[in-house]
Amino acid sequence: MNILGINAYHGDSAACLLIDGQMVAAAEEERFKRIKHWAGLPVDSITYCLDFVGISLMDVDHIAINRNPSAHLLQKAIFAFSKRPSFHMIKNRLKNAGKISDIKNILCDSLNIAL
Repeated sequence: MNILGINAYHGDSAACLLIDGQMVAAAEEERFKRIKHWAGLPVDSITYCLDFVGISLMDVDHIAINRNPSAHLLQKAIFAFSKRPSFHMIKNRLKNAGKISDIKNILCDSLNIAL
């Protein structure tokens, strides 16, 4: 079983690849982008992991993403009410949440793979 793990859309974006429960490749996106704590979809890290093992995205059985939008809702609400984040910050958070919900299409577009 091939599992692609992705840490995306916040600082230190990275990817790793597990085959039959063993980690065989991992890379942090800042190594490719040359920007410390780069945040976004780690396309270069994903490509590196897949190329290192010699498989394509179509050979991946599962994709694990480090995001659970419903986690810590109370703490998030308390933060929002106490810190009064800017509209821009709230907009970016919602935009990132939307990207995670459509990760399959975004990955295929980023890696030039037709669905």
